[in-house]
Amino acid sequence: MVAVIAPGPPRAVPRPHATRVSAPPMQRALSLVLGILSSGILLLIVVLLAVSPVQHYVSQNTLYDQLRLSLAEGATPVEPVTDDGEPLRIGTPLAVMYAKDIGINREVIVEGSAGAQTMLGIGHQRNTVMPCQLGTSVLMARSSSYGAVGAAWSDLRVGQTFTVQAGQGSCTYKVRDRRLAGDDAPPALKTGEGRVVLTTATGGWYTPTGVLRVDADLVTKGYDRPAQLGMPVSEAERPMGTDPTNAFGLVLLLELLAVAVIGATWLWRRWGRWQTWIVAVPVIGVLALLAATNVNQIILPNLL
Repeated sequence: MVAVIAPGPPRAVPRPHATRVSAPPMQRALSLVLGILSSGILLLIVVLLAVSPVQHYVSQNTLYDQLRLSLAEGATPVEPVTDDGEPLRIGTPLAVMYAKDIGINREVIVEGSAGAQTMLGIGHQRNTVMPCQLGTSVLMARSSSYGAVGAAWSDLRVGQTFTVQAGQGSCTYKVRDRRLAGDDAPPALKTGEGRVVLTTATGGWYTPTGVLRVDADLVTKGYDRPAQLGMPVSEAERPMGTDPTNAFGLVLLLELLAVAVIGATWLWRRWGRWQTWIVAVPVIGVLALLAATNVNQIILPNLL
């Protein structure tokens, strides 16, 4: 009788263990910097495309309520200084423009033409007369973001009219011409005449290539101008100007944002994912929105 030996169990083959290889410190730091930079650029684009129209809408409603009240009380400014002799506060609502032919149901005009003011609405260049007054008034508006009123201005054609309601009363302007850099300026005004120069950027959306000026002559009664015009304007208030005066505020916001991101990373590891999301996301979101808004005020042109 032959004995049959049963085969033993198969020999266990050890499985290879995955080895986690960490990237070099320099590569990790570079990856973090690029990630933050990409997120910042993406946030800026989101603010320009989606958030800026909402911010402009809210600002316009607030300014219009203020202007209605001041018009009813007869307190709307008609000169560049207050009763105390102080310069008029930047951002003060002065008038409202109506141009339904080009889609402007109403747009409040504010004092000042730097980036912070053209984010609110139409900006008035402070060294020119107020709208509806005798003389030349210069107004500025953005062409792509924050309401894109300038894009509507670019649709104005010779002969079209629009109305402005100011502190001294209402008036109507008729478009005289449109001009780019190098084109001839309109003839000088005669005594008793008024004009407004609507100034915005030319080019595609968010890619300005120059400045468009739409000259419109006053065709109704003009109002007296003050003996003294506003203070000389800075480069930030001129067409395509940028305003670096609040750069310290932007640096402070960016530092706070960096601290918030680092703190959120630490909480993620020590506290938990969902707790960190609930606490950190609102804080980082608000700081990022404020920083992006400051970038629009400081770095981007006032007519973009």
